[in-house]
Amino acid sequence: MKMLSRVLMLVGAAAVLGSVTVPWVTVKGALVGSLHLDLLGAKASPLSRTVSGTDTKAWPIVAAVGVAVAVLALLGLARKLLLLLGLLTTLAGGGLLYYVMNVVDIETKGDTIKNTLAHATVDSSTGAGPVLLLAGGLCILIGALVP
Repeated sequence: MKMLSRVLMLVGAAAVLGSVTVPWVTVKGALVGSLHLDLLGAKASPLSRTVSGTDTKAWPIVAAVGVAVAVLALLGLARKLLLLLGLLTTLAGGGLLYYVMNVVDIETKGDTIKNTLAHATVDSSTGAGPVLLLAGGLCILIGALVP
């Protein structure tokens, strides 16, 4: 494995590990207490909730992927496995980014009254976590593809 490939994968592993420690989504508003962030495995508190990676059920898996990528990149082993981990991490990061950007719509879908009230009273903002996860996955993927 060449130096550029290793550096890209180590940067990607660091981004994946860092994504666990920073906020993923912040939800504020009157109806926040009734929102259950099912995909993240977190419940919103009455007026405001910031969900970080460590607040979710997925953080051990995300951290394990980051550590595995770092070890494999340092040892220069399992290029195909690194390619697969990069692809899966990129897809997971993209899916998570979509979810947190549309969390209010997704969690109130099917209940017209709750959806209407949520749009009037709830505000959500995406944190840096999903972006870091997506960027880390792309770095791993590109690093595994570099000859």
